Amino acid sequence: MAEHSNRVRERFDALPDVPLPESLWHRVDAQRRQKVLRRKLGMSAATLALVGMLAIYLPSQMFKDANVDSGHEVAAAEPVSMPRDIQADVQAIDHALQAAYDRGASDAEIAPMWVARDALLASIRSGSTPARRNRI
Repeated sequence: MAEHSNRVRERFDALPDVPLPESLWHRVDAQRRQKVLRRKLGMSAATLALVGMLAIYLPSQMFKDANVDSGHEVAAAEPVSMPRDIQADVQAIDHALQAAYDRGASDAEIAPMWVARDALLASIRSGSTPARRNRI
């Protein structure tokens, strides 16, 4: 049986190719081009949709995170009313800290300035400024 099908196959392979009409090749080629064009348009539309979704989603997430973070920072950085002399002391310590950082000062030199600044701000929060302690 396998031998019979091999002989039939050999006879079919030996037959000459039937010439096809030229119009058929034009139609086949046109269909192939349309199929390729549809595939490219579909991929372009999918890519454009993905870019559009990302363009909407990512900035909204960035602004949402920025709003959450900035809200906490604003609440933590609310100004505290302080007398002018204490405000001047805090500004002087801040300028000294900035100058120390600019010149590359060591941690041993910077640490006491931070301690003094923190103590000054703590005294403002507690309501017992150095001037008030002297009066009592």
